[in-house]
Amino acid sequence: MRKLLSVQGVGLVLVSKKSNAKNLKIRIHPEKGILVTIPYRSSYTEAEKFVHTNIEWIKEKTKLLSKHEKTKIFTPDSIFKTRASEVKFEYDANSLIRAHISENTLLFKYNSAKIDFEDQDIQNFIKKCILKLLVNEARVYLPIRYKLLSNRHNIFARKLSVGTASTNWGVCNSKNDIRLSCRLLLLPDHLIDYIILHEMCHIKHKNHGNDFHKMLNYLSNNQSKELNKELKSFSTHIIPGDFS
Repeated sequence: MRKLLSVQGVGLVLVSKKSNAKNLKIRIHPEKGILVTIPYRSSYTEAEKFVHTNIEWIKEKTKLLSKHEKTKIFTPDSIFKTRASEVKFEYDANSLIRAHISENTLLFKYNSAKIDFEDQDIQNFIKKCILKLLVNEARVYLPIRYKLLSNRHNIFARKLSVGTASTNWGVCNSKNDIRLSCRLLLLPDHLIDYIILHEMCHIKHKNHGNDFHKMLNYLSNNQSKELNKELKSFSTHIIPGDFS
């Protein structure tokens, strides 16, 4: 059960009753806002009082989160580099904002007097263009890594393709077609190889059973657990940074 409360001083709070919750808990989500979990037996009045008791903590965490989220916004001062590509910004009085890809450079021309870089539509436009840049580079880079690993281990997909998925790094279907996300370019080389090996193992094993994990661990030099743990610290989200 869920209920949306309006709490003076912090605004909207989403309260969820859960049967497995033992205590009242608060967390701040970058997109969903203030989330409170309470035991099923507790009342929403108790939840509101709990929020008021922790109001200073909520304000401080919300402030810190806001600062952190701003570092993910693209501005003319932002850096975005991959192994072979780069994003640049150039002021142009005659533009609102437009983009042009030339070889491995994505150039944005903009007029800061006419646009707000914090506007979500502007951010979406920038990320959409960067995604095209990543696809171009990934179609060159990822098949090279795949060919090297498939030849080394004598495991071959029926077809390899590159997509833009943000929900997974790669996928292998029932026909043994492997599709890799261009967002793999946001990872270091050894994790790109790990994802490719993961999908290659699905050519032999269609689930994540013991045989699959044994094979993946063998192909990754007995480093599967460590690599998988490291992978969880990375995101498919496109944010400013030097990924070269």
